[in-house]
Parts: sequence; C-alpha cells; structure tokens
Amino acid sequence: MPILLLALLPVPPKLTGESARVDEAQREINANALRAVFDLVLAPLQQVAQGGTVMDCADGKTRLCFPILSAWIADHAEHATLHGIGSKSCPKCEVPCKELGENPRKIYEARDYAIYREKALEQEPGRAAGFAEYFQQVGVKIGRNVFTGLHRVNPADLHKPDLLHNIYLGLFKHMMEWVEGFLKKHKRQQAFDDAWKEIPPYPGFSVPKKAYREVTQWQGKEMRNLGRCISAVLASALGNPESSQQQDFNIALKCVSAVVDFPLMAQYRSHTPDTLVYMENYLQTFHRTKDIFLEFRTSKSTRAEVNRQDRELRKLLADQRAQETRHISAAKRRRQADQNRLQRVNQRADLIRQENHFNFIKMHYLSHFASHVRRFGSILMYSTEMGELAHKEQIKEGYRRSNKNDAARQILSQYGRQHALGMRLQTIEALSKAENAAVMGNGGMEELASSRRAPRRVLKGRMKNIGTLAELCRALNIDYSGMIEEMLRFIKQTRADDQRLPADRTELGLLPIEQFTHLEIPISDFQETDMFQIHRARCTGTMAFRNGGPRNDWVWIQAGGEDSYGDLRGRMVARLLGLFKIRNVLSGAGSVHRLALVRVLDPANGGRFHFGSGHIRVSKRPNGRDMRIVGIGAVIGQAHVIPSGEREWIVNHRIDLRTFNEIY
Repeated sequence: MPILLLALLPVPPKLTGESARVDEAQREINANALRAVFDLVLAPLQQVAQGGTVMDCADGKTRLCFPILSAWIADHAEHATLHGIGSKSCPKCEVPCKELGENPRKIYEARDYAIYREKALEQEPGRAAGFAEYFQQVGVKIGRNVFTGLHRVNPADLHKPDLLHNIYLGLFKHMMEWVEGFLKKHKRQQAFDDAWKEIPPYPGFSVPKKAYREVTQWQGKEMRNLGRCISAVLASALGNPESSQQQDFNIALKCVSAVVDFPLMAQYRSHTPDTLVYMENYLQTFHRTKDIFLEFRTSKSTRAEVNRQDRELRKLLADQRAQETRHISAAKRRRQADQNRLQRVNQRADLIRQENHFNFIKMHYLSHFASHVRRFGSILMYSTEMGELAHKEQIKEGYRRSNKNDAARQILSQYGRQHALGMRLQTIEALSKAENAAVMGNGGMEELASSRRAPRRVLKGRMKNIGTLAELCRALNIDYSGMIEEMLRFIKQTRADDQRLPADRTELGLLPIEQFTHLEIPISDFQETDMFQIHRARCTGTMAFRNGGPRNDWVWIQAGGEDSYGDLRGRMVARLLGLFKIRNVLSGAGSVHRLALVRVLDPANGGRFHFGSGHIRVSKRPNGRDMRIVGIGAVIGQAHVIPSGEREWIVNHRIDLRTFNEIY
C-alpha cells in the first residue's frame, strides 16, 4: 500500500493553566486552526467528490468516478480531537462511558454528526444549558469535528479498527497488568519468569533475552511477540495448582486465551461467516471470564479512596482499643488484632470490588471489529503499522536532510521527489520485464511459468571431517549401535527398489555421509498459497551456535494420517538431533538419501486439548525408543513448545496463523 505524505499538521500550544477561561479560549483557537488546515487539505477531494472526475480503469476504459475519503487511520487520541468528542467517547456510536466494558452484543445508536451540527446551529441563547447537557450526554464537543460537511462521507465510518493501538499497545498492556497482579497473588511470578526465559526460537519471532519482570519498556513489536506466546507461558507458570486454585487458574487461562485468539482471527485476510462467529465467540468468552481480573483493575482514584477509608478505620479501631480495659490477656489482644486486620482487608476488598470496572474505550472498540469486516473487509488494510513504519522515512530522514530552516516544506518536497523517482524506477523495471517476456516467445513463457513451482527442502551448512556413520555418531555423541538400529528400521519402511539403502550393518557403515547444520523448509503462507515462508530449522548437535550454546530446534514431523494423534492430526513434535546426507555408492543408481535424526515426544491425552488450560501437552517417553530417522520430506515445519517441568512441554499453537488454523 503506497503511503504519500500530503501535509504536516500543526502542533497546538499547550494550555497555560492560568484560568479556565484562558484555557477554553486557547482550545477554541486550536480547534479553529485545525479545522482550517483540514479544509485546505481536503478541498481538492471535495470538488471531485461532488462533481466526479473521469479516470482510467484497469480494464482500459474510462469512467466517471467519485473518489471520497474512506478512512482516517489514527489512534484514539487523534480521533477524539478530529471528531470533536470526549476522551471516553466512541467515534462510531453513542455508547455511554459507564458501559464501555459491557456486553459487546448490545447495540448502541450510531453517531450522526450531521444532526450534531444542525443542533449546534439551532442553539438559542435561552436554551444553551439544554443543548450543552445533550452534547455532554452523547460525548460531543460542539463544532469541533473536522470531517463534517464532506460530500458523500459519513464521519462515523472513518474510524477503523486498529490492531496496533487497540490490541497490542492497548488491550495487551492492560491484560499484562492484570496477569502480573494475578501471578503475584498466587506467588507464581518466578515460575512465569522461568518459563519466559525458556521460550525457544521460531521464524519471525524474537526470543526474549531478559526475564519478563526485567523488561522496562514495551513497543508494538514486543507486544505482538508477547501475544504469540503469552497463553502457553501462562499455562506453564500455572501448572500443578492446588485444589483451591484450580478453578481460578482455569478461568484466567480461558480469559487470556480468548484475548489472544480474538486478534488472531482478526488478522485473517479474508473471512467467512464461520470465522466471524469464531471472532465474536472469543469476545463473548473474554467478557464472560474477565471478572477474574477485576480486583487488579484498581484506578488511582479508587486506590486513594481505599487508602483514605483504611486510615479512618485504623484510627477508629485504635480509639476503641484505647477505651477498653487495659488488663486483658495477650491471647485476647492477638485475637482482636487478627479480627481488626481481617475487617480492614474485607473492607478494602469490598470497596475495590464496587469501584473497579472495565470501562475504557479500547475495551469497547473490540465490539466494532466484526461489523467492520462485514462492511469494509479485512482489518489489516487499515492498520496504523504502515504509517508508523513510514514515519521514519518520510519525516525523520526528511528533517535530517533539510537545513533545519523552514524544514516542513523541505520534508514535503524531499519525499515527493523520492516517491516520484521510486515509482518511475518500478515502472521501468515492469516494462523491461514485459518486453523481455515478449521477446522470449512461447517457449520462454512456458519455461518461466514452470519455474514458479514450490521450493524444495534444502540441507545447508555442510560440516567438515564427517565422512562415515561412525564419525557422525561421535560428532553427535550418539551410540553407534543405536544409530544402526534406527537406520535399519528406516530402511525396512522404505520401498524395495534399486535406490534403497543396503540392509547390512557392515555396508551401512561404509557408505559416505555428509552432516549439515540446518534445513530450509518451505511453508506456504496462510491464505496466500502461491507465497512461501522459509523455516530454517537449526541443528548444530553438540556445537555452539553463534557464540552461544548448542541449538537443536523443535520441528513437526508427519507421522500418521489426519485421524491419528487427536487434534494434532497426524503430527508429532520432535527435536532435531542430526541432519545428514548418505549416498548409496554400492548400487548402480547411486541414490542419495537426505535424512534427519529426531527425538520424538509423545502427545498427552491422545493429542487432544486439555479442558482446563486449553493446550496440548507432549512429554518424553517413559521407556522405549524415542529416537527416529525420517526423510527430510517428513519434516513439515518448525514447532514451538514451552517447557512445563522437566519432562513435559506445552504446544504453543498460537505462534502463527497457520499453526493456529491447523491445530485447533
């Protein structure tokens, strides 16, 4: 999506705080200046939106088109300023501020900014108080919407759901505050930190380098990574609960899982009625279970009121003790102290329970996600992430290259030239490719089309000084006889032909072998089957990886049909132990076999989701063989598992959209 820099909005001066009248006058000046700037920027669009303009279309025809402003992509604070609404008001509907965290199925009246404008123009001096009360109820500031008056545009439709500010920097940050309080209450903070530090690598995922409590600042990228693993890490930290904790732990896990599943469904590029139902059900589950974290939603004002009442109660109890007879036993004094302490704790808990709530605007925004998809399509099209990423190139680099004198005009002109040159270069490249394809003729075009097949699995990182099976076993610190047994089992499972490896132990030991350190696995992108991501599964054996410890990644191997291993659908989690290539020089075909030595884990509960935690668990085999040799074609991608004890792991099926869609 191209992002063009059109204008730099003015930054209004801060309020002085001298008096309410001076601050209100400054607010009016700021609002009028902002309105004037938007009128100037949107004036060309107003003309074509009203009368239309003839435009060239992709099919080669020209049509009379009416381009209009379809969205304004920004965070809530900017929307509140531009729409002229309060900070706790929704730009799309007239939800009361005390119901922002209520049932998402409840439908509120949609905002009609044209009516607000008419009511503002109809104000009479004698009825100003009534109009002010009406606008206060609907959360609107009179005459401050910069989008009213645009032809063919409903200002209420300009706000779009945003994953970055609504979810990652909004709901996820609130959720982690609740989770921290919950862990502290149940003394599970250290267990959470331990699981956090043991998170394994995965393609496109940044492995945490610090314990969770050591991180002081979270950006959008870090919060996105957190959403991909928080559910499994929390399930690991809340493992082995006491009987009194079981129900609370299950509810907390269900709530956090619903918060994570909702944005995962929202990231789908295309939706069906079923996916929208899933998304709405996740939101319902979250609202049904969120009260488990209510005690950790204490605001500053509530905390101050609780402390004030606690001081008053302490003083009252102290006065009562002073009036009582001094000649009482020590045991009775201890009982009275315990009773007083319990009374203070109960009063504090009751007040917090009464005053705490989930009424903040980003909680309410979630209820508009499904309706947005039904009307406008994918949510990803309107993400603020692209604008945030373009900010560095468009603004910061432009300012750096300017002479710092009248920098705004230089920033605009510099990026305009840069964008025009970039578009010109892309056009020349596309025309040259089309010209070359036309010159090649039909044969060349067929060859070009045939070359667009799916990429193959590739072994890379060849190791030196490894030439036989015995040398490979020494390098991997694996028993040679066990390796031979696994090779013979693999050979028995292969088809008997001239490319098959010999089933003789002596002959196997003489065949040339090459060891490799990583396997490239092409994975078709979710909902984009013609695009592929490359999973680079590392397997260094006992050798260090990049000045660190050994790295042997977790992978999925296809070990059965769709009806095996429960919800895993024929997959098994395994850890790479070795990657090697063996050449059968004893046969005339001289076939080459690319193999992987793995250690498989057994799925618990038949590979089905655990009812309480909502995760699949895998564990080491208590006895029997756990090493297996498979062809690299059976390795279908990297897996992501979180340690949960010494012999058990939790499958993190929320690590990416493909895994989330296939293992559920």
